[in-house]
Amino acid sequence: MLLLPLAVVLFAAGCNKKDNELYQFIVTSVTKSEASEDSSSEASETVVTTTESESAVPAETTAVETTAEETTAEETTEETEATTTKAEVKAGTKKVTPKPTTKTTAKATAATKATAKKATKKPTKKPTKKPTKKPTATPKPKYSGYLFVGDSRTVGLDEAVDGISSIAKVGAGVSYFKSVVPDITKVRGKNIIINFGVNDRDRYKDYVAVYKSFPKEFIQGNNVVVMSVNPTSGTKYKGWNAGIEKFNAYVKKNLPSGIKYLDTYSVLMKEGFKTRDGCHYKAETYKRIAQLAFNFCGDKNKKP
Repeated sequence: MLLLPLAVVLFAAGCNKKDNELYQFIVTSVTKSEASEDSSSEASETVVTTTESESAVPAETTAVETTAEETTAEETTEETEATTTKAEVKAGTKKVTPKPTTKTTAKATAATKATAKKATKKPTKKPTKKPTKKPTATPKPKYSGYLFVGDSRTVGLDEAVDGISSIAKVGAGVSYFKSVVPDITKVRGKNIIINFGVNDRDRYKDYVAVYKSFPKEFIQGNNVVVMSVNPTSGTKYKGWNAGIEKFNAYVKKNLPSGIKYLDTYSVLMKEGFKTRDGCHYKAETYKRIAQLAFNFCGDKNKKP
């Protein structure tokens, strides 16, 4: 590049022929040199371009290949994870619910069918719980208190037994009984035990007539009980028992509705009794008669 200005300067200064030839030589050399440089430049550019092209393409290819490899690696990783997950699921399933063998499955199926048939034929009944029974307390009697009405035997019973009251008279018969009916029928809410007949055994019809004269309110408001005429003993009174049994049978059969009959005669004849004179009893027999009356009225806990 420095030779070209130099040639220009020599030409302008009017150089001679040799100088002219030198000038041409320089110009030619410069021209060739520039041409060579241009060619070298073009060649360099071409080489650079080619290098850039060659290097670019493989770079893209490498990038694509790298991406493909990464994608493949990711897919492989996902497949591996999926395979591992399936394996874990299978392993977990095997641990929790092992596959039944063919024999076990067949037995289970047969058992299920048999159970279904039984359920269809005979529906299972739920067991019913039996309610626990509470211990029943002894019921209290509906009527409280005892009023004994009668003759000398009732007087003796009142003396031997505590906790009772009485309307009685020694030697009393049906006439006395009629006289006290107004007082008796005023009572309410009591157990009323009537025991007449030993002194007038042949007047059983008259006694039944008195019983039938009781007001309904009196019978409904009390526990009215007619006690049998009780047995006698000894030479003086033993013969009375035939008349006593006839008296008792008639009264028992003809009592009006609502009045109860207590047969103490049969109990004493079976168990035995003790008297002071063949007609009037000792205290132990009076207490036995009272206990029979208490039990009959539902007051078993009461003791004479």
